[in-house]
Amino acid sequence: MADPKNMKFEDAMQQLEGLVTQLEKGDMSLDDALSAFEKGVQLHDQCQKKLREAELRVEKVIAGGEATPKTEPFDPEV
Repeated sequence: MADPKNMKFEDAMQQLEGLVTQLEKGDMSLDDALSAFEKGVQLHDQCQKKLREAELRVEKVIAGGEATPKTEPFDPEV
């Protein structure tokens, strides 16, 4: 697997989903499961970083049209 720091968001998410699927099957050795978990944490952190960067870019664009950007917490249930 590639280094998560050099991955696009979509690629990192795809790998993370694959690791979750493997872990959910439960047929990995403990060492393999721990390695997959560690890689998953790295991928998760990279995805979070990319999302924060995207959020800041959106806020910058919004701020260009208004004096103060209006942000609201994201609610996936809405």
